[in-house]
Amino acid sequence: MTVNEKVAHLKGVIEGMDFDTTTKEGKLIGLIVDILSDVADELIEVEDDVDTLFDYADELDGDLGEVEQTLFGDEDDIDDECSCGCHDEYDFDEEDDEDDCCDEHCSCHAEKE
Repeated sequence: MTVNEKVAHLKGVIEGMDFDTTTKEGKLIGLIVDILSDVADELIEVEDDVDTLFDYADELDGDLGEVEQTLFGDEDDIDDECSCGCHDEYDFDEEDDEDDCCDEHCSCHAEKE
């Protein structure tokens, strides 16, 4: 049972009890039920907004995945580019210094020597 359904049921019970809404207590209970009804309506709007945001986030996640795939391909295929920018691929180890790659591994520097 949803919150709106529960509030509607409460209103029905109050009406069925032939509750006197002219007394202080009756007015108070009537106000409480009206506030509960407003809160239930707001809750439905918030739930709809959350559902919309979840759908939007899922769509963004899918789009981002496509962009990552286009830019980077598979992670296994990614090699660091040579620090001189010649695009020679060299698989750097943690111990390697990127500046040393040109001296030892870069084909553009090997041709110049």
